[in-house]
Amino acid sequence: MKVKRKKHLSWNVKCILCLAPSLLGTLAFFAAPFIRVVYYSLIDNQFRRNFVGFDNYMDTLTNKYFLLALKNSLLLIVICVPIVIILALIISLVLSYGIKWIRKTRAAFVLPLVIPTASIALIWHSVFASFDSVIPVYLLFIWKNTGICIVLLTAAFTAVDPALFEAARLDGAGTFTLHKKITVPIVMPTVFFVSLLTIVNSFKIFKEIYLYYGTNYPPDHSYTLQYYMNNNFLKLDYQSLATSAVLTSLLIFGIVMGGMALQKRYCQ
Repeated sequence: MKVKRKKHLSWNVKCILCLAPSLLGTLAFFAAPFIRVVYYSLIDNQFRRNFVGFDNYMDTLTNKYFLLALKNSLLLIVICVPIVIILALIISLVLSYGIKWIRKTRAAFVLPLVIPTASIALIWHSVFASFDSVIPVYLLFIWKNTGICIVLLTAAFTAVDPALFEAARLDGAGTFTLHKKITVPIVMPTVFFVSLLTIVNSFKIFKEIYLYYGTNYPPDHSYTLQYYMNNNFLKLDYQSLATSAVLTSLLIFGIVMGGMALQKRYCQ
């Protein structure tokens, strides 16, 4: 009797089959729409559809409202992201190596991730109603994004093998040397990751600002790129919307690629 041999798929084929649904979804719901957005940014309008090259980009880059939104978005990154990372590092160190009863408060730092944004905006508005500055927005961003950074950094600190410290102490290493040669190199990739994650989240703060001010036209100090794109969408100005979306995507892509290059250089 002939024995039928079962055909076994290779590991690469199995991986491709597992990734296929996700890749098809990305192609259908991200890649294809983005190509259409790029097309809209290169035509005069959606009716005549005359090719105008980079005219829309030149108009957008000289638009004072786009420049205002870009400045505010970059200021949010420059000011708030370092504060978030430093706070998360300090709190993570305390939670990882501090007093035991302090470690029991870890769950509290997850609350900003599960509380509805509308509730947060309502509380923020009642507390900071008298403030006429961008400080409430910055504080809201810091409060909402520090929690996830603490969770990730605490996991990185607690994943450091104590045996490494014991071996280094036997070789005569002091506390400073232990953390410089062991803790920092192990935790640094996570620090880069949470930094990039926080930067990307800074471009998604439109919902919080919109609920806080309750208007499509907030004060100039809180007018971000999301507001600029949302207002162009409401005005049906698809060319400005598409152009600003492409420019914002390129900005985020450049920041992420730069962060990954730094991580590759300093975290090997």
